[in-house]
Order: sequence, then C-alpha cells, then structure tokens
Amino acid sequence: MNILFLSGLFPHNKRTEIIENSKGVIQYAANSLQWSFVKGFDNFSKTNLISSPFIGSFPFFFKKIYLSSEKFEHISGADDISLSVINIPIVKHFFIYRKVKNEIKKRLKTKNEEIIIVIYSVHSPFLKAARDVKKQFPNIKICLIVPDLPEFMSDSTNFFYKVLKKLDSLIIKKCLNEVDSFVLLTDNMAEPLGVNQKQWVRIEGIFDPSHDNSIPVIKDKFKTILYTGTLAKRYGIKNLVQAFRLIKSNSYRLYIAGEGDFREDIEHISSIDKRIHYLGQIPHNEILILQKKATVLINPRTSEGTYTKYSFPSKTLEYLASGTPTILYRLAGIPEEYYQYCFIPFDEEIKSLQEIIIRVCEKPIEELDNFGARAKNFVLENKNPKSQIRKVYEMLSAIK
Repeated sequence: MNILFLSGLFPHNKRTEIIENSKGVIQYAANSLQWSFVKGFDNFSKTNLISSPFIGSFPFFFKKIYLSSEKFEHISGADDISLSVINIPIVKHFFIYRKVKNEIKKRLKTKNEEIIIVIYSVHSPFLKAARDVKKQFPNIKICLIVPDLPEFMSDSTNFFYKVLKKLDSLIIKKCLNEVDSFVLLTDNMAEPLGVNQKQWVRIEGIFDPSHDNSIPVIKDKFKTILYTGTLAKRYGIKNLVQAFRLIKSNSYRLYIAGEGDFREDIEHISSIDKRIHYLGQIPHNEILILQKKATVLINPRTSEGTYTKYSFPSKTLEYLASGTPTILYRLAGIPEEYYQYCFIPFDEEIKSLQEIIIRVCEKPIEELDNFGARAKNFVLENKNPKSQIRKVYEMLSAIK
C-alpha cells in the first residue's frame, strides 16, 4: 500500500523558521498529531509526505509573505516535500491548491496508478486538489482525517469572513462526495459530515511515546495547577482563573501557558494575584517538563456549546501521559474509557472546580503518583502511533 500523506505539518528543519515568524497561536498540537499519524503509518506502509505548513497569513499572523519549498526525508528513502506558498489571505488558498495538485500529479505515472491520498484536516485547497486529480486517475483513493469540523473552528463575527467561510463550505461539501473513507476524532462527527455508508474509524488522538521524558522531575514545593493550550474564553480558561482565585491559601500556584483572546485578562489578573503566573507561548519540550512538575493538570473546557460533541481536546492524551493527575469535565467527544483515569468536577459550576482542585491537591503524594502512573500506562499502551494507526490501516486495506 502506497500512501501519500497530505498535511500542514512542520518539517523538522523548517520548524524554527515557522515558530520565529509566527504571530499569535502556533499550531503545536496539530503539528504533533500529524507527525504521530506519520509515525504510525510508517509501521505499515511506504509513506511519502506533501506538506503545506499550517501558518497564519501575512502580515497579521506571520512575518513573511513567502515561504520557500524544500525537499526532505522524514525517514531514509522517503520522497517528501514542503511546498512554497505566497502567504497572502485568500491568494494563498488558490496558490496552495495549484501547488498541491501539481505535486500529486508529478507522482503519478499512469492512469491506473493505485495510491491512497490521506489528507489531514477539512482544508478546501487540499480536498479540491485531490478530488481534481482523482478525476484523471480514478484508481486513487482518498482518506480524510477530520480533527475539527470547519463550522466550529472559529467564532469570528466578521461579515467578510463569514461570506468567505460560506463559499469555502460549498467547495468542501462537493469534495466530500469523492472521499472514500474517513478518520474521525469523535463518533458524533459522522452525521454532520454525511459519511453515510462510507467506511470510517475513530482515532480520537495519538500519543507518541518518544515525547515522554522519563528523566525524573522534582515536584514543585507549592501545590501547582497547570493549564497549557489555547487561551480562549469558550475553552473555560476564565472559569479556571475564577475558580483558582476562590482558593485563599498561599501554598497554591496557577501556571498558564499559551496564547489566545484571554491573554490580556490573564496578564492583568496575574499582576494582582501574584500566585498566578502567565508563561506565554513556550516550546513544547518545556511544557512537558512543567506538566511533570505540577501537582495537577486541568482542562477547564465545559460541555457548553455544540462543538464539544465534535471535539476531542488534544491535550487530554498529553496530560494523562505525563503521569500527573488530570482534572477534566465529562465531554461528549471524550470516550467513556478515559474517565477512570482522571478526576471529574461534580458539576460545571466554578465552585465545584475550586473544590476538586483542593480535593486533589490535598491528597497524599503517593496516592497521586499511583493514580497518575495508571493513566500514563493506559495511554502508552493503547494510544501510541502503532496501536492507533493499525485501525486505519485495516480500514484502508478493506477498501476496494
């Protein structure tokens, strides 16, 4: 089975350039998940990569107007490329479509060429390029990985943006008819995508064990609560700050790392309450160390909003794999098997979040260590790249 993996991952030798030129949110979690998919596929098939890195547009979200192309090998013998892009809003979509389409066609030698194009994300330039090539090469199969539904990826109220989003959704809807199989992050995604009788498999997330830093880390002397991720109000970060401020003890600390629309509020609050520390957007390896040093990790996202049915918070696996106890709410997008490995607030009131933070932090260290170790083993044994992608490979092998 030959797989062409089409995605927005950061090639390792372009990662520094992308990070240094980015303004605002950097797609660390998406990049990590894409590489985990690649690592999983490498266990079962020959996999070549075409990447058009997911970066913000010039000038507001990226400092460069142009990103150059570069060939690379993610493993020995692989034929991989990171495509160039003119990084101007709207223009970039047309440019990406043309570059991707031409790159796919270059790799096909005959009309009977058999190849599976695995596309990461419901991204119209990727989907349209693959669909148009498939019209010329009918033996191509398309598998779409759906990490998010487009309609829930932004809450912008800008009129111009909403018009463009509507046009984009029309293109996507037509392209989905040509998709042969799907990889969904939640079971609930099947209905709005109109999967119908097509084959699909749920892969809610992947944790790469190579990201696990086994070097012992000394726990912080304070009772430390850590949140890492997008600082969006709809993800519950405001609730977390409010819950923490209800705790009066000076032996508690709250550390927050990330970027988003609540950043300025956090900076202001941290200047008032010195127990709260805002770390900014920091490298992933530093985040992993902080997760191990903390007393408890929190994802404050509540079940409010329809989008939670179609979302598996990416930090869930990383939190559990850290070996540090995790607090999270029951969400429709998180499979039931996860809840025996985390602590769950009684309800979604701020007071309940405060209470469970205190309850967990006051437990004996040995009890917390044992609880965290069980969660870590669950993830490392069941959610690693090989275990998760085996399900995808078996599905693809069955498609005629």
